[in-house]
Amino acid sequence: MARFAAVLVTLLLAGSATAADADPTPADPPVVVRQVGEVTATTTRAGRGNLETPGNISVIEREDIEKSGARDLPDLLRREAGIYVTNNTSNPAGYTIEARGFNNGGGNGSGTLVLVDGRRVNQARDSVADWALVRLDDVERVEVVRGPVNAAWGDNAQAGVINIVTRSGEGPPRFDLRGRVGSFDMYLGSLFAGGSHGPLSASIFLDGLSSEGFRDRSGFRNHGGQLKLGLDLGDVARLEVKGGYSSDRRNFPGTLGEEEIDLLGRSAAEPSTDENSQRTRVRFVDGTLDVFLAEDVLFAAQAWYTSRTDAGGLGTAISTFRSDLDSSMAGVHATLTVDRTIFGHANQLVMGGDWLRERADAESLFEDRSFPPLVFSFPSDTPARRTMYGGFIQDSFHILEDLILSGGVRYEVNDRSGEDRINDLDFQTNQTAWSPRAALTWRACDPLSLYASWARGFRFPNLDEAFGFFGFNPFLDQETSDTYEAGAKLRMEKAEANLAVYQMNVRDEIFLNPEIGFLGRNVNLDRTRHRGVEFQATLRPWPWLEIYGSYTWDDVELIRDDLTGLEGAKLPLIPEHRGTAGVRFLLPHDLEAGLNGNFVGPRPFVNDFAGDFGDLGSYQVFDTHFAWRPRIGEHLRLGIETNLYNLFDQEFAEVGGIRTFFDPLTFAPLRERRFFPSAGRNWDVRVMLEVTL
Repeated sequence: MARFAAVLVTLLLAGSATAADADPTPADPPVVVRQVGEVTATTTRAGRGNLETPGNISVIEREDIEKSGARDLPDLLRREAGIYVTNNTSNPAGYTIEARGFNNGGGNGSGTLVLVDGRRVNQARDSVADWALVRLDDVERVEVVRGPVNAAWGDNAQAGVINIVTRSGEGPPRFDLRGRVGSFDMYLGSLFAGGSHGPLSASIFLDGLSSEGFRDRSGFRNHGGQLKLGLDLGDVARLEVKGGYSSDRRNFPGTLGEEEIDLLGRSAAEPSTDENSQRTRVRFVDGTLDVFLAEDVLFAAQAWYTSRTDAGGLGTAISTFRSDLDSSMAGVHATLTVDRTIFGHANQLVMGGDWLRERADAESLFEDRSFPPLVFSFPSDTPARRTMYGGFIQDSFHILEDLILSGGVRYEVNDRSGEDRINDLDFQTNQTAWSPRAALTWRACDPLSLYASWARGFRFPNLDEAFGFFGFNPFLDQETSDTYEAGAKLRMEKAEANLAVYQMNVRDEIFLNPEIGFLGRNVNLDRTRHRGVEFQATLRPWPWLEIYGSYTWDDVELIRDDLTGLEGAKLPLIPEHRGTAGVRFLLPHDLEAGLNGNFVGPRPFVNDFAGDFGDLGSYQVFDTHFAWRPRIGEHLRLGIETNLYNLFDQEFAEVGGIRTFFDPLTFAPLRERRFFPSAGRNWDVRVMLEVTL
């Protein structure tokens, strides 16, 4: 902690002093040279400038991604204030990403909506995004919106929205070939090719990854691709069609106890398991249409379909568990945006609707051989369906040139049905939600805006929570919340900063309570409170130097719950303090160098709701980045890059939980701390060839 704090304070103070000394009395107002452009994943679902949009929003451009040295998108998002990233497998399949204290250890669902080119990628079964399917080499821009935006986006947007924009084929023909090798027998290769001719544009992206993983039996194999076709229909419309696939085999090494770590080492797999793997295949097709009905009127529509199959199992000396999941999602959404002055005042009106259909057919078989020669079998067959549809209206009105009043409301319906074919049971439920919001934004000066907002958020129980492995629970209530937030945003040539302070009062938060039943059960907590501070800043005192840092304070507390009686308890796995500090050098001769440090404070174990087993230890991890990217002539650019992760080889675990087992002699219940150890020092080397015609 001391090392991290020293780096953060030194870098930010030094950068601030240098920036002030560089131009103490500028003759002209600051010029925004790194324009973030229009943010599409905003509180209104329409293109607007970041400073005019209320909320803590950040945009990561392709240039920032290349300079980061991040190994994948979750690794990059660790540096964002308000975003919390964990991994429990040491491979891409183990990532969980949440905002503002939701879900991490608290249940099956997600409070953060994840979009890829506007297409929802939260899975049908548990509403959690699968980050193993997101390719960093294919990302053009990432828009991160913190806080509830249910009024625009509906379910799963209570903690925020992450919108990932992939690379397109617009512009001159170009080819981008990349390769990577690294620790743990990691090999990755990708190819991007795209370009446009007249009204037609096209691009293709292919990649593959193979890694043995830091831990035994944590290997990951993946290959996938995406094809995009775009057509400009004169000056009034654009049509785009995308399709893609992914196929992978993922392994899960399980947990280790403290004695097992001492005896076997941190890279060992859980010794009691002999098989823990899954095969996943995903296919999708997506079409979008933008039509300019008038110069200031835009109609946009998108329709998409995703199918997914998962087959895997877990084996121990006394039991086996196998499951097959066949799921699909189909969605349609449309918006009408009108940018038109009213009585001389600028105004933007957005209205639209969404329809989503999710299907998940799950079959599983659990066999227990604890008492040979008897074998106890517990099969399950639970098809489930969910249909959501809703409409919304948003408006942003310039009361004054620099004072913007915005607000809106959404109404959403959630129909769920599930069936237990083994026990001949079926359920059907219906829930509805209203989600209003209001905000006031003041452009205090050209590079600075201040805002205050209130929003009502919600999250419906997903199929896994209502009809999943933990038993039928169709009467689980939806989460609802009221969030009060104030913040400031600064965009200058030499400095950028975001500051947000919020409090979210949540009713009926969905939580997987480990104390109920044999495997736990999802319940509603009466009242919880999420509050925090998010700060992020970047300084560029000279063109060759960039200094950045972030800090997040999250306080998530159970205020009242008649079932557990644990008022005052902290929700699991959420650190109160975490942050990032880093520096980048853009040196002569196309050389780059950087240092990044991440700090995460103590946090409760996943299922230690009562706090009986202490906290997971804090950790601080530093990574280094070196690159040489020379441009050879007008059409060719080369790149050689090396990264060293966990520079000081710190031993830590991002995730840990409490396991209950029974003494084989007395059958008394015993509990022990279990860990998912994270990787020590590791490295990768990357090469890149980019050709533009």
